[in-house]
Amino acid sequence: MCSVHGTGLRKRVRLQHLLPGIYLQNLLLPITLTGRVVTVSSITSFIVLNNCSSELQQKFRSETITEEELVGLMNKFVEDTKSGVHRKEGCPDMKVLTYGVSKMGITVLSRIHARKLSEQRRGDRILLNACCPRWVRTDMGGPTAIKSPEEGAETPIYLALLPSDAKGPHGEFVMENKVEQWGPPLSVPSMGPVMILP
Repeated sequence: MCSVHGTGLRKRVRLQHLLPGIYLQNLLLPITLTGRVVTVSSITSFIVLNNCSSELQQKFRSETITEEELVGLMNKFVEDTKSGVHRKEGCPDMKVLTYGVSKMGITVLSRIHARKLSEQRRGDRILLNACCPRWVRTDMGGPTAIKSPEEGAETPIYLALLPSDAKGPHGEFVMENKVEQWGPPLSVPSMGPVMILP
């Protein structure tokens, strides 16, 4: 069963998808040559995506999806979940559904902005990627998580410090310093123990 409904659902999607979109739009303007932008997503986005209908998977994995189309998908998810029709509309009924969908939004939004950078500011050589720090011992992750905060920071720091002559990764989902295929994967990347959020 989906664990967040109504106001809580809208708030989580706004905080974890829509607000980062606003920040990305404003953040990218002043970034100079060879800047690095890293968004924090989650492997949970893969788990939820792989359990969506093939039609939804195709939309979220599209190489040409626009930001407006993504916002439409996210808003539809909120309304469908509030109405209790999200399963009929292609979303799975999982405990991590809302968190996973919001992180799918972060990953796709990162890919959209990376594509825009490639089209509009190619010469600036700015690299933008989404990443998963894995399950980290924080207030959210809890004391039994597999990684310390320092270990969880390794992939975001790796991406933030890519050399100025690096050509990639760019527009990718990265975990454990490795690119994981967001396009139609055959399976979810190996991730070790899984934390199920309340």
